[in-house]
Amino acid sequence: MTTPQDPYQGQQPHGQQQPYVPAPPPLSESEVRGLDRPPAPKEVQISFWIWITGAVLSALGSLLALTERDALVDQLRRTGQGNGLSEEELQSVATASLMFAVVLGLLFAGLYVLFAFKARAGRNWARLVLTVLTGLNLLVLLLGASWLGLLTALISVVAVVLLYTPNAKSYFDAVKRQG
Repeated sequence: MTTPQDPYQGQQPHGQQQPYVPAPPPLSESEVRGLDRPPAPKEVQISFWIWITGAVLSALGSLLALTERDALVDQLRRTGQGNGLSEEELQSVATASLMFAVVLGLLFAGLYVLFAFKARAGRNWARLVLTVLTGLNLLVLLLGASWLGLLTALISVVAVVLLYTPNAKSYFDAVKRQG
């Protein structure tokens, strides 16, 4: 025969309180704001993908520049900028210049991607930075550019224009109001 189970087993004896368990903290303002952030409008989404495309083209253009070392050495000879340098020194100058250009191009491509993500999230400062980077890209065109550099610059201009359309402006303003 089994003994019946005590129906009060595991409960506090009469007169004793249950231990206090604090309530979880309330949601922070940023957690609450994140729940009702407006979706990015079509113009911002298209701009984002244009920036990504531009970054890929910029990175490819930078890497393709490495194939132009001999042309750069010839140009240095023709313009007289290599006067007084041995062939080995000319090759070194060309290689160093191209490596600098590649690193700079990859850096800009990375910045395009980073700020494109931030702009898509509604960060107005990222929109401004992308505008400045586009301005710098246009200035670089004055130094001479390849067809790929020209295409990248034109793509950047289109992406920036899309970030300043009325729908995009409303989106950036709404995100800014939310903090």
